Amino acid sequence: MKSSIALLVLAASVNASPLLKRQDDNGHVYDNSDTLCKDKAWLLGTPEGAAQVWKDTTADTELDIAIGSQWQHEVNWLKNLEDKVVGGVSGSYSSADCGVTDGSCDILGGMSCEDQFVKYGKDKDGNENVLGKTSYWIFKAVRGLQVKFRMLKTELTAQTMVTGFSIGSMVSDFQGNEDATADVIKWISAAIGLGETVAGLVPGISSGFETAAGILGGVFDIVAEEVKPEEIDTATISSALVSIFEKATEKIDNTLKLAVGGADNAEAFGALPDPTGGDTWYKSPVAKFFSTGWFLLDNDSAAVKNAIGSITNNIKPKIANNVMKTANLRLVADKRLKDREACGYATGRQWMALKEGEEYCFYLMRFNPSGMFGGSWTEATEDVYENMAKYNLGNRDPFYRGVIDCALSADKELKLDNLGFNRIPVCFFDLEAWFIDRNDDPQCNSPMVNKVCNPVKTNPIM
Repeated sequence: MKSSIALLVLAASVNASPLLKRQDDNGHVYDNSDTLCKDKAWLLGTPEGAAQVWKDTTADTELDIAIGSQWQHEVNWLKNLEDKVVGGVSGSYSSADCGVTDGSCDILGGMSCEDQFVKYGKDKDGNENVLGKTSYWIFKAVRGLQVKFRMLKTELTAQTMVTGFSIGSMVSDFQGNEDATADVIKWISAAIGLGETVAGLVPGISSGFETAAGILGGVFDIVAEEVKPEEIDTATISSALVSIFEKATEKIDNTLKLAVGGADNAEAFGALPDPTGGDTWYKSPVAKFFSTGWFLLDNDSAAVKNAIGSITNNIKPKIANNVMKTANLRLVADKRLKDREACGYATGRQWMALKEGEEYCFYLMRFNPSGMFGGSWTEATEDVYENMAKYNLGNRDPFYRGVIDCALSADKELKLDNLGFNRIPVCFFDLEAWFIDRNDDPQCNSPMVNKVCNPVKTNPIM
């Protein structure tokens, strides 16, 4: 699954050779502090701006080249970089605590870009020290990485993380339970990596999350890949979430440590999430990990808040789907309603195509297996749809489409091969889907007074 989630949403591909990017007709960006440092802060409020700064300052290629030129390559790359920048570290490394979420990560005392340019722009022999200048942005990205992973870890470990999903309220609202835990590791991992694909079910949610999805999704993806099902308490959705988030916090710690060079051999760095999708000039897994510039983003930016918040935004509707399944809520295509006008515009009703040239009136019904005639069907009341909106399923059209796509799939299993913004994975939403029609069986047309006849007949959509 690792490759599937990592490729979910690709960051912008690098289309220029690193050597070409480092200079133009006006010289290098690091020739003076104005071009390297000024007018950059305002760009760090958006992913696009942060990506621009990361590339325009050549921090992306300088990082890749620096790692490639170190004899250890990725191993201890951050400490080696600091050593090279200052011309030999005296005493302790200021970057030593960057590999732990609660460390200070006060690299070079947090000096400004201009101050670092002046102090380390030349080596002790008076020669130009390019890394002494451009590494400001590399160090800033490392500090941003640590803070953002701390924020993510805090979100995962907070008591409100699980209670925030309002699972108990869902069970009450939909009259179901939280026992539907099949493939729980798989769909939680998928939900994190989906970015705003699922959050897009909430009207008003925009895109712009792509660069973070491959990184955060990659962390959970590794959890899904490494954790054995028996290690997870799947008695309920709540217990499964707690177990998985505990594993995820461990993986966050490991990923942070790895990203700053904390491993004994270069092969270990292949485990880092790769948001580039492999379409890049970068050689080092570390350079690929940092390649989007996302870690330069202001920590209070909307993009960062949305990235962290997407954890609940994406998982909540899936949990709601599973609780609705246990409540015997099913999506039906009503063959008795022949056109859009007959379908009407009551809450929950959608006139949609099942297949090309085949349209039906879709809405939710609750099935009672112990009702009259061995089972009865009742149209869902308006409060069901109100509760769907409450749990991020307010945009019914893509939700219904997701259920239909699952019903029409061959094996009814979660698939991760159609991923991308506004493309929900097949069977991420998997309510049962049925045709419902008037029952015209012979016994229903019999003149016998004591006939036993279910007024409707149903068949699964497949």
